[in-house]
Amino acid sequence: MMKNQKEGFGYNERLFSRGFRGWIHTARFRWVRQKLSQNELSTNHVLELGCFDGKVLEYIEDSPALYMGFDANWENGLDIAKQKYRDKQNYIFRMAQTQDDMDLGADDVFDLAISMETLEHIDDEKTVCDYLEKISCHLDGYFLITVPTEKGIVFTLKYLLNKIVSRDAERYTFKEFINASLGRTKRVMRLQHNGFDYENLVGVVGRYFDIVEISGHPFSFLPVPLCFGVGIVARSKKQNPCS
Repeated sequence: MMKNQKEGFGYNERLFSRGFRGWIHTARFRWVRQKLSQNELSTNHVLELGCFDGKVLEYIEDSPALYMGFDANWENGLDIAKQKYRDKQNYIFRMAQTQDDMDLGADDVFDLAISMETLEHIDDEKTVCDYLEKISCHLDGYFLITVPTEKGIVFTLKYLLNKIVSRDAERYTFKEFINASLGRTKRVMRLQHNGFDYENLVGVVGRYFDIVEISGHPFSFLPVPLCFGVGIVARSKKQNPCS
């Protein structure tokens, strides 16, 4: 039986323990590491939205001169990060529950932004836009985003596995389950993962950044709709929207 939240297991225990589930969930970190290498991206100044305990730092080969992570401190992720990196004065972890909480100065410019398994939790598109606009104003470089696939055959498989094996499945009505399985996410009430559509997100990201690549993981040889997760490589537009 997979570890689940109802039995008191923490986020890292549930998602990153050994086995197939752990391998699936660490795929997004491997994807980030791969894209950093493939595109020879600078990691000198890094901004992360939804950093939790700063786990992505373990997958960045060249340690950042400055890392700033923002998180809502869900399940005390920030507390874990601050303890884990207490000797790294250049690693900063801050609470942020809205884009206004991201207290960045006009001179704070990053060459890499990361957001992993975070944007799907924001139900309101306007709020997503607010975060993306905020990041675009402080980024001169690339933006790596990962989100889960929550529609089609992959959704059906994940839902049934979580329902039967880990008992951590999101709640869907029967109609919502059918609509999500058929890819009709607009007919699913938007709440956390429920009703999330990565294709809609790609369109929103494209308003603020240039889309470079969309790929799936952990099985990169499969079409994106057949992968458990989706990775978006974007970069700053030539004309900064805040300049």
